[in-house]
Amino acid sequence: MIEPTTLALTGDRIEAVYEFHGDVTEAEKRANALRVEQTIEFPADLVPDDDIQRSVVGRIESIEVVDSGLVCAVVSYAVETTGYELPQLMNVLWGNSALLPGIRLIDFKLPDSLLDRFPGPRYGIMGLRDMFDAPTRPLLATALKPMGLSSERLAATAYDLALGGMDMIKDDHSLSNQPFAPFVERVQRCAEAVAKANAQTGLNSVYMPSINAPYDLLDERVEAAIDAGAGALLVLPGITSFDQMRYLASKVEVPIMGHPAFLGSYSASPTNGIAHGKLYGTMMRIAGADLSVYPNYGGRFSFTRGECRDVVANLTGPLGNLRPAFPSPGGGMTLDRVPEILEFYGNDVALLIGGDLHRGDNLAKTAANFRAAVGG
Repeated sequence: MIEPTTLALTGDRIEAVYEFHGDVTEAEKRANALRVEQTIEFPADLVPDDDIQRSVVGRIESIEVVDSGLVCAVVSYAVETTGYELPQLMNVLWGNSALLPGIRLIDFKLPDSLLDRFPGPRYGIMGLRDMFDAPTRPLLATALKPMGLSSERLAATAYDLALGGMDMIKDDHSLSNQPFAPFVERVQRCAEAVAKANAQTGLNSVYMPSINAPYDLLDERVEAAIDAGAGALLVLPGITSFDQMRYLASKVEVPIMGHPAFLGSYSASPTNGIAHGKLYGTMMRIAGADLSVYPNYGGRFSFTRGECRDVVANLTGPLGNLRPAFPSPGGGMTLDRVPEILEFYGNDVALLIGGDLHRGDNLAKTAANFRAAVGG
């Protein structure tokens, strides 16, 4: 038994909602185990009736049977358990419980005392609309593909896409520092190509390199990208971490697009992981993404319409003082689906179409037709 502890806590608490698959009795046992696992990870019976037991250990606020074999539990945590830092917030919400089967984090609510520590998107929807002089229309994004092209050929592609009026021309997420298109060389050539096209069109297309960098090379790559004239950055938080993206959003004065690579294993299972809206919506937004890429329904991935709606709601709905961020559905999207996609999302969307733009013999013209089709 440890000695009783007295703490000066604010009383602010995080509320997390977990689904447990199994009967009520089993769910209650698992929720009790989770509230301890996510906080003190210490035998609860060895903690006296003190501030650790009453406030630091997670607290079960409610348990409700949702359906046969499905139980929902609300567990709250003292905001101080996060240290007011993003990595520890993620640890408290999902840490060790990510290793347990049959549990899914479906929602969480953060007090303003924590949300105020995160600036969120630097630009958000309205800032990007101002940047691209697009007060009402959807934004247009595309990716430089395929891996294996030289920096020169990728730059030529970027030039054509910018000539056609694409707002954002990003590296494919698979481009990093391969010998056939080294990072610094590629970024310089592509940024120059987009600037050349802008000088001809009078538009403000931006080149967005992928900052899929080892930790010790992060600042060096970002500095090289900004110095070369990159107008935005692509970040893969599932690989390089959400907190790395938060750091970049606080440091650089260009928009950031969050990409979902590596995150699918957190959301794919209906009985484990994290709900789509919280992962691709709230977490991306808290970590500073101005745009969040995720697979659209009906593409080559398996997201449903409902899951896509949930992502949008979490990217654009109220979240303290954080700016709303653009949803950017992609994943095998085609030009012929644009009217349908706009009917589903409305105009507050950044349409991400990659390979399909390359059908035909005039890439710049295809891009221009794409822009014209959405009122550009």
